[in-house]
Amino acid sequence: MPKSNEQGDEVDTVVQPDVLIICDRLKTTDSRGIRGAPDWIAEVLSPSTASYDQIVKLPAYERAGVAEVWLIHPIDRTVAIYRLEEGRYGRATILELKGHTQISAVPAVIIDWDRVIGKIA
Repeated sequence: MPKSNEQGDEVDTVVQPDVLIICDRLKTTDSRGIRGAPDWIAEVLSPSTASYDQIVKLPAYERAGVAEVWLIHPIDRTVAIYRLEEGRYGRATILELKGHTQISAVPAVIIDWDRVIGKIA
């Protein structure tokens, strides 16, 4: 995930988030994806991807400046929410997948977990 000022040959990590929101319409995209950080990313963890999502992707999102990242654990029915503060992710806020959760980086978006879980259960 390149920062907006990195040249193509300077990009060392390419990732593909499960879900993302980009609020800035001026961020550029090309055939390889978006240039710059999304405002919010969600990764749905599975046994085969959880390690990669947590060990490779999360630090890449931090370096790129993604304001908020959610790691959703569907088996545990929890979400770990990481928010960028002074360029770093602090300790995650862990919530159960129930009720409503507002995306801090995009306040107009609220996730209704009861509806989401009802679709996949």
